[in-house]
Amino acid sequence: MPDRNATVDSAARQRIIESAITLFARDGVDGVPLRELTAHAGVNLAAVNYHFGSKEALAKIVFEELSKRVNQRRLKRLEQLLAQADEEGRAPRLEDIVTSFIEPYVATEYVDEGRLLARLILRHRLTPTDMTSKLMRKHFDPMAKKYIAALAAACPDVPGDEFYWRYTFMVSTVVLTVTDRSSENRLVKLSGGAADPSDPNKLIAAMLRFVCGGMRADAERTDASGTGG
Repeated sequence: MPDRNATVDSAARQRIIESAITLFARDGVDGVPLRELTAHAGVNLAAVNYHFGSKEALAKIVFEELSKRVNQRRLKRLEQLLAQADEEGRAPRLEDIVTSFIEPYVATEYVDEGRLLARLILRHRLTPTDMTSKLMRKHFDPMAKKYIAALAAACPDVPGDEFYWRYTFMVSTVVLTVTDRSSENRLVKLSGGAADPSDPNKLIAAMLRFVCGGMRADAERTDASGTGG
């Protein structure tokens, strides 16, 4: 028979992780008191120390779990798109590839995970640590290389090495847009509310237009002066 205590412990541990994802996405790791986290998860304070050792250790496990979960989901969808294209004897569709990359950040069912993941990437860009560097090497670099290859396959008229640039620009576009969720959201203020990133369907559609346009753009070779070769 399964060990009931082990099952209860496992369920409590997972509730703590899921609560941490929700609250860290909303307020950041430093903005979530431990008592608020444990109340949200329905556990006592001792449970965090029992399962993780400390709030800092919990944050590391949350980011590891989140990176693994989101990128596995994303790669599964990418592999399905590539397999379908191969079966039908055609190039993969650019819009499908880009959508599979964007959706985990902004789709309603993934909103907490996407927001927290974007914060992790932004944090790594601004102040990389051993933890974020290890996560990037383990979970993000292999995924990035597969996406770069898929983007190149979808745009055969563009030199393949261009997509190292374009993939990085795509990531920056998504991360900076998703992480700006404050009441002072710059996009909302500039547009007078006409452009509202809180609507996931409009956000995905706008990102698709922008990112796919950039991916398909002609790659002009320029000299050092930028005037064209």
